[in-house]
Formats: sequence, C-alpha cells, structure tokens
Amino acid sequence: MQRNLRRLSDTTFDLIVIGAGIYGATIAWDAALRGLSVAIIDRSDFGSGTSFNSLKTIHGGVRELQSGNVLALRQFVRERRSLSRIAPHLIRPLAFIMPTYGHISRHRKVLQLGFALNDLLAFDRNFHTDPLQQLPPSRLVSREECLLLNPLIDPDGVTGGIEWHDCQMRNSDRLNLSFVLSAVTQGAVAANYVECIGALKRGQRIEGISVRDRVDGTRFDVRGRVVVNGAGPWSVELLNTLIPGFKHTVPRLFSCAMNVLLSNPMEGKHALGGTVSSRLLFAVPWRGFTLVGTSHDSFNGPTGGFSPTRANIERFLDEINIAFPHLNITVDNVRLLHRGLLPTDSANNTIIKLLKQSPVVDHRANGVDGLLSVLGVRYTTARHTAQNAVDVVFSLLGRRSPTCTTDTTPLVGADFDNLADFLKGTEQQETAGVRKETQKRLALSYGTNHSQLLSAISTHLTDRMELSSACQITRAEIRHAVKSEMAVHLTDAILRRTEAGSAGHPGNDALRAAASIMSEELNWSPTRTEEEIIDAQHAYFIPSV
Repeated sequence: MQRNLRRLSDTTFDLIVIGAGIYGATIAWDAALRGLSVAIIDRSDFGSGTSFNSLKTIHGGVRELQSGNVLALRQFVRERRSLSRIAPHLIRPLAFIMPTYGHISRHRKVLQLGFALNDLLAFDRNFHTDPLQQLPPSRLVSREECLLLNPLIDPDGVTGGIEWHDCQMRNSDRLNLSFVLSAVTQGAVAANYVECIGALKRGQRIEGISVRDRVDGTRFDVRGRVVVNGAGPWSVELLNTLIPGFKHTVPRLFSCAMNVLLSNPMEGKHALGGTVSSRLLFAVPWRGFTLVGTSHDSFNGPTGGFSPTRANIERFLDEINIAFPHLNITVDNVRLLHRGLLPTDSANNTIIKLLKQSPVVDHRANGVDGLLSVLGVRYTTARHTAQNAVDVVFSLLGRRSPTCTTDTTPLVGADFDNLADFLKGTEQQETAGVRKETQKRLALSYGTNHSQLLSAISTHLTDRMELSSACQITRAEIRHAVKSEMAVHLTDAILRRTEAGSAGHPGNDALRAAASIMSEELNWSPTRTEEEIIDAQHAYFIPSV
C-alpha cells in the first residue's frame, strides 16, 4: 500500500470515501469487492480518530434483550460471527462474568432466564466459524465462584453471577487497517493525511472534492461520481465544508467516550462487570493489562478542539473505583487514555443515549445528489452498515447492486483454513534468529502476511533486533509499516501499525529506535526526527487541569 497521490488526482472514481475509521474502511472494502473504483482518504491516519477509542469487544447484542429488540440482537449475532469468520487471527472469544444481586433487574433467576433466551436466539452463533472461535452457552455461577472470578467488585449483596461469551479484538487497529488493506488489494486507492477542503459541484450534484495534502501542503482535486461522508464526529463540519449553508440531517449531539488502559494486571481471563450509578462498566484483560470502559459525558463543543479535561478523567477514575473498589486506582495507573466522540440522540445534557442504529443519509432528500453521510457507534455493526451504504451508492450510480459478500470473504492475511492449523504451521516454520513467541505474535497480527516480515528479518540481520530490551517489536515491523502500510508519522507506526505503543508508552529507547528507522526510510532531518518523538510522547499525555 503506497501513498500515491497522483492516482488520486488522475482517476475519476465511482466512489470517494472521506474518513478511514472503521465505518469508512468497511465501506471502501465492500465497494471495491463489488467492483467499484474507490478512493478512500483521511485527514489524519487510518483509524486514528474515534475508532482508536475502543474497549476491544465485539458484542453479541445481549443488551438488546432489555428492550425486547430481537431483530437487533440477531443482527449483532450475525455480525459478531461474520467478523470472527473473516478475521479469525484478530478476534478471539472472551468470557464475561457479571454479579447478580437480590433486586429484580440483576436477580439470579431473571438473568438466568434472560441469558437462556439469548442463547436460544443466538443458536447459530457458531455456524461456519473457526473451531477456536466457538462460543459456549451462558451459565449461572455460585456466589463463591463469582467472587473468585471477579475479585475486583464489592462482595456486599452479591448472590451469584452469570457467565457468557462475546469476542475481543486482539488488535482493533490492525482490524481497521485490514479493511483498508483489503480494499487496496481490490484496486482501491487509499491515502492518509489528505484533508477535504471543498466540493466539486455541477448544480446540486457533487462530482468530487478538493483536497489538501497535509504532508506537503499540495492542493488538488479528486473526481468521483459519489462521495460518502464517513468522517465520524467531523461529519457535520465536513458537510458545512462541502456545502456551505446546507441544512443537514445528521446527528449533531455527541458523547465524549473514554476507555482507560491501566497498568494493573488482570489476575484471570474473564472480563469483569461492575456497577456504578445503575450502569455497567467492564474491566477487560488485554495485552497483560486492564482496559476499563466506557464512560460517557455530553459534548457540545467544536469537534476539532476535542480533548477530555483532567476533571473528566478523574471523575471516570472515581467511577471505576466505585465499580471495582479493589482496583484502587489513581491517574498514575493510566498507561493510555482512549477517547472519542460518539453520536447520540440525547435530548439533554443529563442523559446519554447513543444512537441505536447507524444512519445512512442520502442527501438527495435535501436536494443534493451524489452525497451520502454515514454515522455509527459500534465496531460490531460497521460491516452491516457498510453493506447498506454501498447498496445506496449503487442506487445513486443507477446500477444494479451485486450481492454483498463481505460477511464471508476473508480480509487480507486471513486466507487460511483454520487458526489452529495456521498457528501450528508457524510454530514448525524455521526462521533463523526469530523466537517462536515472535513468530506467533507476528502471525496473530499480520495473518498469512507475516511471512513478509519473516523474509525481511532473514534477509536483513539488523531488522531482527527488537526496539529495546523492554519492547519486543522488531525493527522489521517498523520498516514494514513505512514501506508497505503507509505509516507517515512515528505515532502511526507505534500506535496503529505495530504493538509497540498500543498498550502504553514503549519507553524512550524504543521510541528513538523506531524514529531512527523511519528517519532512514523517509529522509527525516534530525529536527524532524525529534519533533516526531515529541509528538509520540504527547500521545500518552494526561492533562494536568
């Protein structure tokens, strides 16, 4: 995947997707797979906005039972199964444990009945999935077992617990990127750090966009028959850029959502449920640490200047300590703060209600042709929303829509029969100087494409070196991020292409080693290299006020 801006300016595309978070990335993949010529751009890096803010869970829709929405639950089950099928190396089953209490909403018998109904409605959850992705049925556990599996909660009032299984993304950033990479393998043209600054119009029809390369400042036009606004919380801002004065119909209210990665190691393998002010928080084991979320605060300010305050963070940590008093955390325990803006339909600042459905807005209803807006709040349903959006794209193009196959077509790197045999094969593969643990880690991050990394490591002996004694990511992975995955900045490589810094600060030695490699590949000056290191340090900054 090369950053070829000339192809953007020299081609007239069927579809231009603005925004390469999980929704834009899945739309680009679906459209390219159905034969459309596609361009996808992002003003920053792929998946660096709200999609970076994630609890790493893929839901089966059990909460939909509370409102009796069986159709929504069935959609979640299908989408969880689809993601497990098309990217099994990046997704794994995760056991959850939630305490039961004496009151009716969390009573043992009520939850047992609810989850039994969930198991029945999710009867096909394991159909055609990898053997390692099979999800067991729920089960009721005793008070003693609940407190053994969930030692972080206050035991007062606990009567037992319920265990069920959903899925967890091993690496949500690699999943987002895999959709972009998969679209590129089907002919799409992708470019990060390209910002839309205006529309190309003929009357009331959009025929492309004007853009600015944020790397060198160059401005040029990208022509396309349909434009999808997939800019997430920047969607309203983008609509005002495309059509000044346009009375749009996309949601304007947002929630400031946060998840925190804590230095505290999880003792077990279960995701733990805890209650604060009658709502649930989850503490999830991830990469040897504890990921907790999700908090929601109303947000009505400018999206461009969005950043949680120290007060927001401390209030969230207070809530975590109420839900999980045995964590006993402070700001000093925070390794990485995930934050993003999610669309809501809240009527006031005291009640946060996330959008239940992901709207696909065809702006022909507003008198503008060739323009769609797509907003969503969940990783789990992004593929399905993309399917709906691409169906509308074909309608705008006046073409018959081919059948969508993204629910069964493996993403790039997932072209193997089953995960167990694939991993066994990598363990048996002999690569000089590469530890078995490194080979497995590469296989779970890159899938079958991990062979490219192993080849580079075998060819260039220095590239098999780890970034530091405290960071096991190899130099080859950083070089691969630049040469094959369009990493432009140091933060791209350490936060979203590799696992160097996605679980917290990798250490100054690792940052400098990664920056040195990128400097070689991208001809950075010493001053630019230092600026990149400072910017990377800032990714882990916790505000003091």
